[in-house]
Amino acid sequence: MGRLSIVNSRAPFGLALALVLSACDSVPDKDAPMATNERSQAIEQKGAAPVSTPATVTAATSQPAAPKKPRSLCGGKQEEAGRAFPKKHLSRAAGKTASALPESLQVGAGKWTWVNFWAAWCAPCKEEIPRLLGFEQKLASSPFRLSFVSLDDDERQLGDFLDGQPDTGLHASYWLKEGSEREDWLKAAGQSPDAPLPFHILVDPRGKIRCVVQGAIEDGDYAEIAGIVNGH
Repeated sequence: MGRLSIVNSRAPFGLALALVLSACDSVPDKDAPMATNERSQAIEQKGAAPVSTPATVTAATSQPAAPKKPRSLCGGKQEEAGRAFPKKHLSRAAGKTASALPESLQVGAGKWTWVNFWAAWCAPCKEEIPRLLGFEQKLASSPFRLSFVSLDDDERQLGDFLDGQPDTGLHASYWLKEGSEREDWLKAAGQSPDAPLPFHILVDPRGKIRCVVQGAIEDGDYAEIAGIVNGH
């Protein structure tokens, strides 16, 4: 009983000592490093400016742009023998004040012929028509002629466009009507009836197709056309 009483009398002291030691462990060490969140909070509380990491600067080496090569319409792509230009029937369309075109589209006879395939619903086609007419004026003294062939499906839309042209615009055009007329003619010319518009066929002075140009003509294309026509 005496030994048991001594042990019990010491128990409160041991428990108190353990609590004291535990309390000491929970006191933060002022020299110990803070966790990231604690450091951020401490900086904000003190009103210190946030530390920013310098951005990495990537040195870009600038290279001078290569000069744009002039595009070639027919250079190196002209057919030596050439395909005969179709002599199949083409319809004709004209504005109310326009003179009727010849029954057949004229090619050969010592002149280069530029044939433009277009439609009244085709925006780039309409945009390039004044440009082509301007080329024709510049080449008036050269062996050159310009012809237009419409691939419109809607006769009224085609007629309205021709009627609405300015005095110096396009007032008459050959016309490949939808159906066998269009399909047979284009097949004879080696072209698809579904070819995207605009496209162009260059016919040499012998009446042979020398090249086909896809897409709209640009101002810078005049030099090449003039060179071909004048034999440069």
